[in-house]
Amino acid sequence: MIFTYDPILVILSVVVSIVGAYSCFDLIIKIRKSKHGIDKKLLIGAAFAIGGSIWAMHFIAMLAVNLPIVIHYDILTTLVSGLASVLMTAVALLIVSTGPRSGRRIPIAGIMMGFGIASMHYIGMSSIRGDCGLSYSMLWIIVSIGTGIAASTASLWAAMTLRGLRRRLTAALVMGISISGVHYSGMIGTTFVTLDKALALNQPILSPFSLGLVTAVATFIILGYALLTLVPESKSKTSESTVSPFSGPAPVKDNTPASGADVEEAELNKGTSQIGKIPIQKNQKTYFIALTEVVSISADGHYSCVRTIHGDECFCNHSLSRIEKDLDLEVFLRVHRSHIVNLNHIESFERQHDKGLVSLHNIDAPVPVSRANIAKLQIALGL
Repeated sequence: MIFTYDPILVILSVVVSIVGAYSCFDLIIKIRKSKHGIDKKLLIGAAFAIGGSIWAMHFIAMLAVNLPIVIHYDILTTLVSGLASVLMTAVALLIVSTGPRSGRRIPIAGIMMGFGIASMHYIGMSSIRGDCGLSYSMLWIIVSIGTGIAASTASLWAAMTLRGLRRRLTAALVMGISISGVHYSGMIGTTFVTLDKALALNQPILSPFSLGLVTAVATFIILGYALLTLVPESKSKTSESTVSPFSGPAPVKDNTPASGADVEEAELNKGTSQIGKIPIQKNQKTYFIALTEVVSISADGHYSCVRTIHGDECFCNHSLSRIEKDLDLEVFLRVHRSHIVNLNHIESFERQHDKGLVSLHNIDAPVPVSRANIAKLQIALGL
């Protein structure tokens, strides 16, 4: 039985898979950045984003198929196909979002996700009910599964290795192509055979209209969620029990009520921090160092020591934790409770049992890496 496609729905199916993948990888990146271990809500959200997009893509693509007969879908099997997609991709995402990124983790996760996409496709195809039968080419089954595994592995590698917006877009494009590739390569090897006798449909079924309605709702949820991930997060500034960062050494705390002038000065000082720069004190003056020139930042009691690409050591009366709040976590990484390093200025990394050392540009003494941060540093360095 010959069938054709509606090109608009085909394009929509690919877009939905790409958007869902983008949402998924955005959440995975947030999980990797988390300092409090695995966020189960984010992981579940990522699994539903990619699993739901796989499911929606498949059935949008099936709605795009023009057949000379009317087909329906078994409700239970349709739901099982979506559940299989979410569960298998959740396992794959759990593998890559926890622990160090070794040479085995990404391929294993890619295999799991590839099989998840293929499982969803063929379980979804088995839900078809109507006056037709289906047969498959073994060659194209192998091709579709191989496409899913290869592209899933590549997209997970991109998500875990490349930095910034580029990695999310690259990974999403590759994954979107992966999901679509599994479906359409599988459909090439699918043959619809007309049956001489109509089959009785006793089980609950979905008509094409009902399936389209359910798929439309799922698609809008995925697209809406993707738009939310594009909204930049607001950084809530919490006041610290320190004086203005430009007022020199901290005075002894005084419990006397603040005067009107003190309150006015404190309000003015709230807006003195400059984006992309760190204030340092030198010769009773406040200077600003661009973050691009910062090699490392170390704790110095309640204050910090900033080391630059020129080999200078500068005093900053911000605490290390306060400085960290304003840093780009794609560039700066806290490798120790007392040390933050600029990833772009790391010259070498040495593993020492369960700890490590990093050598930085123009800095004589290596910076220690604590056991808890070894995995994050290795991931950031692509090791």
